[in-house]
Amino acid sequence: MGRLVLVVDNEQDVLNVLSEILGSMGCEVYKASNGIKALEIMANTKFDLIIADLIMPEMGGLDFLKQIKEKKKHAPIVITAGIDPQTAMIDFNEYGISEFIKKPFTIDDVNRKLQKYLQKEPGSIGASV
Repeated sequence: MGRLVLVVDNEQDVLNVLSEILGSMGCEVYKASNGIKALEIMANTKFDLIIADLIMPEMGGLDFLKQIKEKKKHAPIVITAGIDPQTAMIDFNEYGISEFIKKPFTIDDVNRKLQKYLQKEPGSIGASV
């Protein structure tokens, strides 16, 4: 069994592309269109990596990350967004963010940034923040 990865994004195209990339890396991918659905999925499954969009309807990325932190869910968290996190003044440490991928991204961007989180054995990945 491959590493379990949760991808959270309200854009179906992004969910599909990331799922394909991660699938080609040997991952088992779960998808959610917002933070609320992602938390429901996380209630029953422990993930090795979480990739979440910063801006989503219903529950945005930062609110989702606050919920993860409160529930003490430990997995590396990668945030994707079309904005620069420094411009938005987001403190990665405060939210437990391990990595940032700027949209639009390329397959090479995703491969390069996620490879270090997916090289370890499933279940052995801890937050690196």
